[in-house]
Amino acid sequence: MKLKIVYLFLIALLLASCGNSNNATSDASLNDSLEKQRLINEQMARGDRPEEAESPPTQAEERKRFIERYNDVETIDTALVVGGDVLKFYLKYYCLKDSVILVPKQYQMNMNPPEPFKTHPFVTDIVLVNNGDTVLNKQFEASDFSPFFQDNFVGNLKKYGSILDVPGFSRRNKDKDQIVLNYSLAIPATDIGIGMYLIIDKTGEYKILENF
Repeated sequence: MKLKIVYLFLIALLLASCGNSNNATSDASLNDSLEKQRLINEQMARGDRPEEAESPPTQAEERKRFIERYNDVETIDTALVVGGDVLKFYLKYYCLKDSVILVPKQYQMNMNPPEPFKTHPFVTDIVLVNNGDTVLNKQFEASDFSPFFQDNFVGNLKKYGSILDVPGFSRRNKDKDQIVLNYSLAIPATDIGIGMYLIIDKTGEYKILENF
């Protein structure tokens, strides 16, 4: 009889311990959630937005951002070792304000009523100098890339597209005898676009590829 009472006592202690453990875990989870929400509230009060509260820019915001960049000029000015030679590489990204893109009204989803978006294309000038000789000096615009990709947007990407941002050097390039630049082409203030590659060797010869 005494042994039975001891067993019952031990079982009661074990159950009580499990209950306390579960309660402690629940309390800890609740406290973590409350603390996380407190930090989010503080961020929002300061005008900051936590990552989970971020929302993509609206089309109106994208149009505004595009227009605000008309007067911006961004450059890359560096020396590169290509094929054993040290090359001087210069790139300028800017807006061609004397040229116009008229993006059709069917792409202006948030306008009421929709109207065409009149804007300007962006281009890049690239100068490559090898041992004092200028081997490449060319302006690249969206139309230079058009023959090298299939337009799955009823031809409108080729018709209304622009270079979206400053090209960057591709991390995929494993060939030390060439320069590879990533280009993004898109219809301004839309999500219609494509990535392209400009590949240049030390003689200034270049080629354009959709896939690299």
